[in-house]
Amino acid sequence: MVKKYRVLFHGLTEDEEAFKARMVGLGAPGDTVDKMIREAPVVLKGGLTLGAARDYAEAVQEAGGRVKIEEQGHFEEPAHVEISSPIASFENFTMCPECGLKQRKGETCIKCGFRFASSEQ
Repeated sequence: MVKKYRVLFHGLTEDEEAFKARMVGLGAPGDTVDKMIREAPVVLKGGLTLGAARDYAEAVQEAGGRVKIEEQGHFEEPAHVEISSPIASFENFTMCPECGLKQRKGETCIKCGFRFASSEQ
């Protein structure tokens, strides 16, 4: 049996507009982010291994959210969990060498405007 975990969103640690912009940058639809903020606390994602839950929680925390990881139970086989927020895979991200912001890969940094080398794409 494998323990599974879920990530709960409990609110904001930073400005709402900055949080929304960062979450949209992670791939979450704007209306989903609005709903998260309005209805907190909410389950963002469940059925995760502890490592995956920590990675997911870290991304939301860096965007400015307060999160908690809770044990969800034990499962014989992989759980079929409905994903409420389609956040992109970590392979789709890069860190700006100029300001250090973790963000989706693109041509320029969304915070400082640094132009990334085409080899990062």
